[in-house]
Amino acid sequence: MTKNSKVKVPLLVPGFRLLRADAVWVTISNWADGLEQRYGKAEVIAGQSSYSVTEIKDKCFSSKSGGKLKSKPSLFRRSFLGKLAETFAKDLRWYLENRKPITLDEGQFKGAPFVWQHHDLFQTQGLRLAKKMGVPSVLFVDAPYVWESGKWGISRLGWKWFARRWGDALPCKKADLILAVSDEVKRAVMDLGVEENKILITPCTVSTKKFELADDVEVRSSLGLKDAFVIGWIGSFRKFHSLDLLIDSFKDISSTIKNTKLMLVGDGPERLRLQEKVAHLGLQDQVVFTGNIPHSRVQDYICSFDIAVLPSYENEGFHYSPLKLREFFAAGVPVIASAVGDVKRVIQDSGGGWLVMPGKKEDIVEKVRNINSNRLMLESYSTNAKKYASEEMGIMKQILMVEDYLASSQRK
Repeated sequence: MTKNSKVKVPLLVPGFRLLRADAVWVTISNWADGLEQRYGKAEVIAGQSSYSVTEIKDKCFSSKSGGKLKSKPSLFRRSFLGKLAETFAKDLRWYLENRKPITLDEGQFKGAPFVWQHHDLFQTQGLRLAKKMGVPSVLFVDAPYVWESGKWGISRLGWKWFARRWGDALPCKKADLILAVSDEVKRAVMDLGVEENKILITPCTVSTKKFELADDVEVRSSLGLKDAFVIGWIGSFRKFHSLDLLIDSFKDISSTIKNTKLMLVGDGPERLRLQEKVAHLGLQDQVVFTGNIPHSRVQDYICSFDIAVLPSYENEGFHYSPLKLREFFAAGVPVIASAVGDVKRVIQDSGGGWLVMPGKKEDIVEKVRNINSNRLMLESYSTNAKKYASEEMGIMKQILMVEDYLASSQRK
């Protein structure tokens, strides 16, 4: 396969109402951007609408702004029956979404090398489009849906087998190529009955271009952090992010390192509880919660960090290829990370950060103190992180992997 400036590549994803995670849309946006660079044009089909690369970036990220706290869910929603009913309703919406016909002219994608689809429960529209066009189908899998949600205690009492067989296994088996974000996800896909030889490991990627123009000075000034040593984190404030560990570590750090601040960027289910914890510990003047920010400004906030921390209580079940780790590196921000999964491999290979034992608050505290006292070391690790992001974390490397795989399959 070679680059063709007249080709338009389709990327199939559910509508915005169903697919809400910011990191997922960043991944979709990066793939669309890379495919457009490689082939000339890409179009994202989201539900019943379609978007150019520019439109999908603007629609997904430009309207978000922070600040407002979400109220706690009702007692019923927090109960087992309430959570079960909510899960069933969500699964039903996914199922019905897939049954909607896509009204588009597939002729506009003539010559496309493949159809790309993001894997979500029951979603096979991209696979059907690929079959109709007579081209390979490529399925990008963050994680099998039922497998992942089960790790976080989500029950599907009575219909788990149906969701797993028809929602996860069927799309994966029908795809010509699976792109799994980590070794752990690859094994989970294989457990669905998918042959190993049709799975490639393609970790999340990052675009380094936007980080070159970041305005971190304005962020630090507006938040009163001009001369502070800033420890940062960004994400969706969920329980598995282990932010209690980070806050507990920061309490010890702040007691010995003057003018140190912790910046937590984003929003999510755990934010209100964590803000209450910070107030209880008397750290409200040293911990900054920014709320949601437009994605067009993510680079400004990340570049304002001196270091970032990716905490984890334990290694068991960790399967992610965290986008935030890629963004930290693209910004030249070294990372202290728990030695888990894909994160451990990246830190070891890059020299762009330091590993600590999962769940060990003392390890995080000691690392921060050493880094704060050795700024030359910090600069060296920053250089390593940025270099690794530029050379190893770009989308084009993965597109070429897909091309090589499909070309090899055609020769067989």
